[in-house]
Amino acid sequence: MATRSNATARNQVLNMLKQDHKRAQQAFRDFSRMDGEDDEERCRALVEQTCAELEVHAQLEEELFYPAARSALAEDGEDLMNEADVEHMTFKMLIEQLKAMGPEDEKYGATFTVLGEYIKHHIKEEEDEMFKELARVDLDWETLRSDMEQSREELMEARGLQETEEAEPRERSSSGSSASKGSSASRSAGESRPHAASKPSKDRS
Repeated sequence: MATRSNATARNQVLNMLKQDHKRAQQAFRDFSRMDGEDDEERCRALVEQTCAELEVHAQLEEELFYPAARSALAEDGEDLMNEADVEHMTFKMLIEQLKAMGPEDEKYGATFTVLGEYIKHHIKEEEDEMFKELARVDLDWETLRSDMEQSREELMEARGLQETEEAEPRERSSSGSSASKGSSASRSAGESRPHAASKPSKDRS
């Protein structure tokens, strides 16, 4: 399967996951600069948005990417894949805790910050170890890409998330509006964050 089209699909799959990683890391940096006491609603919105995006990312990996990776890496990757599964379980527990809390809770900010540390470690292991190993194995990347793109679209729609168009930041910055010169305009198109179609609700199924 070492064809040019399969190699292209491999790069697209890994880049999809890496862009998710960049968005998550940016969200945790944004949160660290916020004053939770002065702007509780902005903090809540960022936390809820980030958790929803992380859930989509995790589900994509657990249902499609990890099974394909585990099969391709076989015994050589067993420890790496098991660690990734445990890391997912850990940060999903923190997400569930955050869903039951609010900015008024004493440990709200600390819990989100700890989640960020787990995510940072998880990203480093995936990108520095797992992704590099997978670049050298035989895997049907084209099928995996197709399945992940379809599933991603469905999962984001179910959570009221939309993928920001790549051209959107450039369009805003060229409008001449001073409001477009904020952090979102300075962020590269590749790192643009998905956004909620409507304000997240506390009531989740």
